[in-house]
Amino acid sequence: MSESLSNSITLSFFIEEPDGILYAQYAPAEAAVPPDLSSLENALQVSEHAGCYIDNSALLAFVKLCRDSKETQKLQIGQRKDAEFILSLADDLLSASLTLIPAVGGKPVGTAVNDALREQGIIHGILHKELDAALAAGRCENLLIAQGDAPRQGVAGRLEPLFGAHKSEVTQRDELAVIKFRELSHLLLVHVGDELMRRIPPVQGKFGMNIRGQVILAKPLPDMAFGANLQGAAPSATNPDLLMATNAGQPVVVDDGVIVNPVLQVPDVDLSTGNISFEGTIHVEGDIKAGMILNVTGDVIVNGLVEAADIIAGGNVAVKGGIIGLAERKPGTQSLSGTTSRIKCGGSVQALFAENAHVEAGDSIRLEQNARQCELIARKEITVGKPGSSVGNILGGKTQAALMISAVSLGSAAGIRTQIQVGFDPYRDAQIHDNQYQIGRKAAELDQLIKLQAFFMTHPEKAAGGIGEKVEAKRLHLLEELDALEKELDELEAEQELIDKASVKIIKKIHEGTEIQIGRHKWQVKEDSGPGNYQIHDGHIAII
Repeated sequence: MSESLSNSITLSFFIEEPDGILYAQYAPAEAAVPPDLSSLENALQVSEHAGCYIDNSALLAFVKLCRDSKETQKLQIGQRKDAEFILSLADDLLSASLTLIPAVGGKPVGTAVNDALREQGIIHGILHKELDAALAAGRCENLLIAQGDAPRQGVAGRLEPLFGAHKSEVTQRDELAVIKFRELSHLLLVHVGDELMRRIPPVQGKFGMNIRGQVILAKPLPDMAFGANLQGAAPSATNPDLLMATNAGQPVVVDDGVIVNPVLQVPDVDLSTGNISFEGTIHVEGDIKAGMILNVTGDVIVNGLVEAADIIAGGNVAVKGGIIGLAERKPGTQSLSGTTSRIKCGGSVQALFAENAHVEAGDSIRLEQNARQCELIARKEITVGKPGSSVGNILGGKTQAALMISAVSLGSAAGIRTQIQVGFDPYRDAQIHDNQYQIGRKAAELDQLIKLQAFFMTHPEKAAGGIGEKVEAKRLHLLEELDALEKELDELEAEQELIDKASVKIIKKIHEGTEIQIGRHKWQVKEDSGPGNYQIHDGHIAII
């Protein structure tokens, strides 16, 4: 206990160890005047405890105790506090920060901070200038005093497509030139010797070091390489980082390079060619005649007309002329006959017009002029008529799209029944159902494997000979497949949000006899209506 006296006898201050508690003590004496707040504070200021933390409320309480007391009074009025510090290390050990709490009547930190740095093994990236300044000042808060070196991530290698960067010049008189095809359907074709893709190798990153001097490895970047068997393409003989076209066709980017779909050119599709099944893109310089069947994995480009033929394409279908089917109907129905023109593709369909045709597109359908008595189905949009044109009428038949149908006008003054439907995807529900079925089937298979592994735990001899390893590999493979299926299901269900915003956009007029359905809402048009963008609003179809 250390003690200091004031007024010789009556008032004294002392510290009680080891906690450094500061007390004031008053011993009444004859003719002594009890201390008031001012005299108490003055006595503290001239005492050896002036630098301690003082509780002002405790001083007031002590003055009240002493005012009429006949006995010795003692009360805690403060505390001597040594300097403190907090050393914080980041979870990744790439930095350390310091908080200094200054002493109040107590001891400074001295060498304790440097000792703590050594104890924590901090040897790299110490900011000595900042640390010394903080120690001299005696206070700081979350001050950065050590900084490691984060690893510098490299630049991933990539395969960079080159086709389309340089277009070949074509003369006006060359009617079979590539540019003619591009103008028709926005296809890109390449020739033998064209540059397709450049391989750019990765630049590996730089290692780092944490504040404990430990090396932090940069994430290794895999090298990129062209595939060994790319259809219609191969690395250049003089530059292995350059992929060249080895035949003419349509380039398609794949994971490990580019493949070139060969393009088949025919004057017409008729009895002289027979039905055609082809892996690639086909260019028909003339017409596709009635009764013919065309099945290709790529695109179909037709310079002339498509009559009552069947076309199945994995890509786009572009018809410079129109699509003309037979006007016959199935007896007693509004459906098209089995001998009409039928087109189904995975991409988009473009044509001048369509009559008595069944057209399905995995993307969109675009007709420059009219659609008459057709069945049109698109997963995204259907547009009939060019911007600014007065031609673009959908008359009769049934037109269905998931997101939007746009036309200059619908129906006719004669009141011919014309069905328009948006806000549904004819393929999505089937995909979701199939996806859910696959998830259930694979989950059941996974459950059987887990039960088998549990059996192996109690009968390890049954897992001998590599059987256990094969079961585990199969289990991991099933988990990956389930994860992919669940992600695909989430994406399919998210598409419904777009479908909920479906609309019918009309430039001029909707005639009586038209039926518009948006989602589950139907509108039988009883009298001609004007232009507008029709959507669901407050539970009914309205112009938005």
